Amino acid sequence: MTEKGFINLFEKTLGVFAFGFVLLPKLVPLFFILLISVVVIGFIKKELFFQINLLSGLSLLFYLCYLVGLFFTHDSNLGVFELEKKLSFVIFPLILSLKLKKTWSLNMTFIGFILGTFIVSIYGIWIALDCFLQPGGTKACLLTSAISPIHHPTYLSAYVFLSIAIAYHGWREKMAYFSLYWIIPFIIFGIVLHGFLLSLSGILFLFIALILILIIWTKKKFSKIVFYTSICIFPLFGFIALNTIPQIHGEWENATLYAKEYIDNPESFVSKRNYPMSGTEVRIVMWTASYHTFCAHPFGVGTGNVDEYLSKELVKLKQEELIHHNYNPHNQFLQTAVEIGFFGLLVLFSIVFFGLYYGFKYRNWLLIIIIGSLFFNCLFESMLQRQSGIVFYCFWICLFSTRLYNAQKE
Repeated sequence: MTEKGFINLFEKTLGVFAFGFVLLPKLVPLFFILLISVVVIGFIKKELFFQINLLSGLSLLFYLCYLVGLFFTHDSNLGVFELEKKLSFVIFPLILSLKLKKTWSLNMTFIGFILGTFIVSIYGIWIALDCFLQPGGTKACLLTSAISPIHHPTYLSAYVFLSIAIAYHGWREKMAYFSLYWIIPFIIFGIVLHGFLLSLSGILFLFIALILILIIWTKKKFSKIVFYTSICIFPLFGFIALNTIPQIHGEWENATLYAKEYIDNPESFVSKRNYPMSGTEVRIVMWTASYHTFCAHPFGVGTGNVDEYLSKELVKLKQEELIHHNYNPHNQFLQTAVEIGFFGLLVLFSIVFFGLYYGFKYRNWLLIIIIGSLFFNCLFESMLQRQSGIVFYCFWICLFSTRLYNAQKE
């Protein structure tokens, strides 16, 4: 195999992986085998070399924290299962921390990911419309999980947002196949889809990003007076949108109402919640239980022990009903803190901090977006507890950091 031939094979394999893990998440192990096989061929042919970077090293350290936590587990089967779910924190740093002899492109990777995300979205819309058009179909058929049957709505929101960013980036960089003829409709499609997925964190992240983009654009195009005025006006537009768009207004109104009530009297709020609860109510209760558990066990309860300890805390909070539904903390930072303690939480924050630091330092906007997405969504969901989140974030963070590190060396 020639040097150019291997580069083409490697680029296409990354594209297949980016396409496959979105569209066929249950077949991720097969896509891993394919990617690992190609990387091994590269090592044998001496077409690439292992070259770890800081973010990849932190990912390995993050997994090590879970490995240490296994020694404190009360259920070895659950502990091993958690380690298996998080193997991406080992595999990606090892197979993507590479230095190739020739410059390689992410064009096929970008196309594969965008195509996979689009097909998954269209499939969800088709399923939702079929439900809606059936006798007795309601608008509920078109919202949240009903329109996102393969991935949780928050994860699909993250996929769609990154796809939009990649599409724009590909056009700006004049990559092959990135034409405004399909990019503009795709961006509009992605923004509208956020409204049907009804992921509050996904919608808020979209609004924040759009406001920042408008402010940056204003700074480049207009005078300082217009720029400073826009800083005050554009956030107001976002606030108005949150309070006027019907599908979003209810979620936002409930969230603000419950937040005020909780601040006034946290103990009373938690103990008086009756099941069934709204998503916001469940989050507040689980955040409270997780925080209390972390305070009692600052070094973690052990890998796989989270459910056991949260159940004990929910009994104390008079919320025994939630135990039967196996809710996680709905916040990855609390999830990590409870399970592997302060040191694991520090490693997770380090990944976020250094990802943003190097992203801003070298103006790698895609790295900033993926790290920003991870940080923001982790405030509302345990994003690294499902393969949809683990594979997605590990893959892109390791890939972007490798490209950044190689660029630094060159």
